[in-house]
Amino acid sequence: MAFDKINALSAPPGHSLTDEPGKWAWEQPPIYADPDDAIDYVTEAIDDNPQQREGILKMLLAGITVEELVNRISFTGFREGYYTPDVAELIKPAVGIFLYNMALEEGFEPKMFIEREEEEEVDDVAFFNILKQRNPELYLKMNEEINRQQRMEADDFIESAYGPVEQPEEASVSFLTTEESK
Repeated sequence: MAFDKINALSAPPGHSLTDEPGKWAWEQPPIYADPDDAIDYVTEAIDDNPQQREGILKMLLAGITVEELVNRISFTGFREGYYTPDVAELIKPAVGIFLYNMALEEGFEPKMFIEREEEEEVDDVAFFNILKQRNPELYLKMNEEINRQQRMEADDFIESAYGPVEQPEEASVSFLTTEESK
């Protein structure tokens, strides 16, 4: 049975438990269990491959941050089975320093971190604009409820200011009434 690998919801829950064990590189014992060995492997792999080194320097010069490259390198190493996820996290600072120094040796200072915009509070207008785009059905229901509440508040205000408003009984004559409908 073939499953769509792009859509995460295409396979039934537990499907991965029915696959052949050891199919993926990360399901095997890692090549480097010690973080020091993993750091040595990563730094030597970059230093020993001039094309890879040049590509990394180009990306750093183009403005890709050290943080982004470190995340990519650590995840790729885990995915390929070189080290475990915890080792991947432990080597990140050392790999970051290595990449930073590599760029300094080439005569430029790389951008270290992704600039994260300060999260602004979402005001009501922004909330409803997002809601209208992403969940129009809920937007309409909420809009109807807000309008209903406003009408109720207006009715309550009028009633408190002027007393109860008598509802007219069925109007016998209206500009919409025709001779035939009488």
